[in-house]
Amino acid sequence: MKRFLFISILIISSISLFSQHKARVMSYNLLNYTDFTPDTRNDYFKKVISSVNPDLLVVQEIKTEASVAQFLSSVLSSKYKAGAFIPNQVTFESNNAIFYKDSLFNFISNFPIIIPADPGTSERDISEFKLVHKFSKDTLIIFSAHLKASSGTTNEQRRLKEVIKLREHTEKLSDKANFIIVGDFNIYNTFEPAYGKLIETTTKNYFIDPINVVGVYNNSAFASIHTQSTRENSFGGGASGGLDDRFDFIMISQAVKDLGGIQFIDGTYTAYGNDGSHYNLSINFGSNTAVSKEIADALHFASDHLPVYADFSFEVSTSAGQSKNFPTNYSLHQNYPNPFNPTTTIEYIIPSGTRNIQDFSSSSSPRNNGINVTLKVYDVLGREVATLVDEYKTPGTYNCEWRIANSELSSGIYFYKLVAGNFSKMKKMVLI
Repeated sequence: MKRFLFISILIISSISLFSQHKARVMSYNLLNYTDFTPDTRNDYFKKVISSVNPDLLVVQEIKTEASVAQFLSSVLSSKYKAGAFIPNQVTFESNNAIFYKDSLFNFISNFPIIIPADPGTSERDISEFKLVHKFSKDTLIIFSAHLKASSGTTNEQRRLKEVIKLREHTEKLSDKANFIIVGDFNIYNTFEPAYGKLIETTTKNYFIDPINVVGVYNNSAFASIHTQSTRENSFGGGASGGLDDRFDFIMISQAVKDLGGIQFIDGTYTAYGNDGSHYNLSINFGSNTAVSKEIADALHFASDHLPVYADFSFEVSTSAGQSKNFPTNYSLHQNYPNPFNPTTTIEYIIPSGTRNIQDFSSSSSPRNNGINVTLKVYDVLGREVATLVDEYKTPGTYNCEWRIANSELSSGIYFYKLVAGNFSKMKKMVLI
């Protein structure tokens, strides 16, 4: 009996809690954003970004440090901070910047990968942003690139030159480094030398295209992944012609593709606002089944690019009986944004110490601490209109996105309710 008890204690003490914290990374070409950008355009950006609700926002075509400060104060909520800004060292144009939720991340550094310019040319630096996830303590490296624009062999070779310099840098990173690259690549097809160099596996620390589509993007077969242009007619310095190119990308490293640590969540790669039905059309032409009319208009007027985003999980672990990095109480937060249309995010917390009864005398392995969780939405008459979560959850903080398809529900007041064991909590939200 004593021997069995001793073994049981060893089993219990070796159990680990694993919680998946989700974070959304968004990349957006801001179309030459300056600190003189009018308030009307700021309002459009605000609508787009609050609807996506990214945890990390990486931008291209932002002019100066003053522009970064204005974007932070005029567009983003107080949840965000800006990472250190370093302008292009050669051209001082088309700069990159990063904004992050400081409740989730610590900003570490911004390192410019300088691309030496040939006579008569102006190459663009690639920014290396480094952040640490506060709960998992994992380091995420995000490269932001705005490669040389336009078609033709000369421009293709300049894009290749920029990518070669990037790959020389990534080859020096640890094999286990978690890194991704985002930005406006200006790549027209998967046969371009720059694209080939990004995914080349002959040297370590290559990039992986998570949606893995092969071909020439400028045709209707790729309509659902196009990101430029949001408008048929040119205005404000932007490109015209409607949606017909996939210029904006998110690519990941092998470490981010592999299980454990930081991991790309399959199926989350999104060209925001693209419903696949606007080939060669403005994003707000007619109906849009991906976003509301208000968001489609905002995407049209804010920039000539659509933003792209993807979700990543961060694995947080701690020994059983400990609560390191875990809250100790259940919590259901107010949805954000609220009021909303078409998308809102609901955050909830499952505390440490949550446990299903386990039979350690069974031959089957005991389940980690956790509990079955339901998150449901009801209308004002108490009718269930959506089940957002109904599954076993281990302790941690979770973000659940609710997206409303056009005409699925009428505008008005709705209630969302979290149930986990004996815990039950309900909050109100407004669909506009």
